[in-house]
Amino acid sequence: MKEALNVSSNRAQLNANNIANVNTPGFKAKRIEFESVLNNALDQETHLKTTSKMHMQAGGAIEPHESARNDTAVKENGNNVDLDVEMLNQAQNGLNYSALTSQLKGRYQMMSYVLNH
Repeated sequence: MKEALNVSSNRAQLNANNIANVNTPGFKAKRIEFESVLNNALDQETHLKTTSKMHMQAGGAIEPHESARNDTAVKENGNNVDLDVEMLNQAQNGLNYSALTSQLKGRYQMMSYVLNH
């Protein structure tokens, strides 16, 4: 959950940067890939089987990566920032961040209840 919150924060900064450069000639919009990386890691882990205590455990750090966005049209000046797409991404990221913080709050409330009762 910590990594997902960090990714959401980084996405907010990246989206803001994309929006700020909407009229910058040659600027290419960027995005952060995390969910696909996480899904691939989970798929790989479900196929691994430990048959001996000597085997190494699966897992490791799941690193999000930044990439150039290629799914939007390029303007005459070489810029491919679509303001509507960026605003939608910013709104979606805000909702995602709110959901993550609500989940975290619920977990802390549950731990607090267990410790106090």
